[in-house]
Amino acid sequence: MPTAPTPRDAHLGVTALIACALLWSLNGPMIKLLSTPAGDGAAVSGITIACYRSLFGGALFVPAALRRIRTLRATRPAWVIGSITTFTLMTACFVIATTQTAASSAIILQYTSPVFVFLLSPILLRERPRGVEGLVLLLAMAGVAVIFLGHERGALGPLLVAVLSGVGYGALTVTLRGLRPVDPSVVVALNFVGSGLVCAALMPLMTGAHLAVSPRQFGVLAFMGVVQFAWPYRLFSWALQRVEAHRAALIVLIEAVLNPIWTYLLVGEPVPAPTLWGGPLILLSVVGWMLMTWRRDAAQRGRDRA
Repeated sequence: MPTAPTPRDAHLGVTALIACALLWSLNGPMIKLLSTPAGDGAAVSGITIACYRSLFGGALFVPAALRRIRTLRATRPAWVIGSITTFTLMTACFVIATTQTAASSAIILQYTSPVFVFLLSPILLRERPRGVEGLVLLLAMAGVAVIFLGHERGALGPLLVAVLSGVGYGALTVTLRGLRPVDPSVVVALNFVGSGLVCAALMPLMTGAHLAVSPRQFGVLAFMGVVQFAWPYRLFSWALQRVEAHRAALIVLIEAVLNPIWTYLLVGEPVPAPTLWGGPLILLSVVGWMLMTWRRDAAQRGRDRA
């Protein structure tokens, strides 16, 4: 039986989770800097950023994944394909949305993912969520409505792409449950590398998308892929051994608050008024859903032990 973490371990775990949120939240200003034309090169398209970010990040996990690749035999190929597809939808749509609309709107709308977990769980996992959870998540949809109704019609396209990122995030959460028998390092490596390759394959279909970048942009993309994107995943896995999952999920929600702050401080992009009103509704809904899910799971564990 695993031993309970000591208070020191728990504090280290919380510190690691805060570091994860800090690093992940830098994606807003970094995407904005890359997608703005500079003296040493043209703007980098969203699909190109997503491609490089995933490939560089995947390189961090491949060595460990190769040692545990045999665990893939424990699951069906459909789950692997679904995981790569939903991960690509989540990451590519988020980056593309951030290049085309306010970073604050993109990150907030990505956090509508619990709504889609709620909707997809009965279909894919035969799990029946409680109706009261759906009522809580209606608050998130109210927040989405405020954001969409407050923007002009011409700005709705990028917002829809951001919502698709939330769809991908929610679908990925459901899909990962089907990959529980597979070693986590294998799952992460497949998602990162697979997503990078899918984005590269899609580039010919995207206007202005290509792999050519300047040396400075290449360096920023490498830093972004390894330090800002992939390394926090390793740190997050380490922290989960010391902090309960529901607490960890709440702590990393800091990302959704810090992302707009960094973007404003580093590139001067303000938070649109509709997002300033609708965003808190979405985050309150997500927090409520997480707490209710944790209480339900804790009660089920108690019944199982009885």
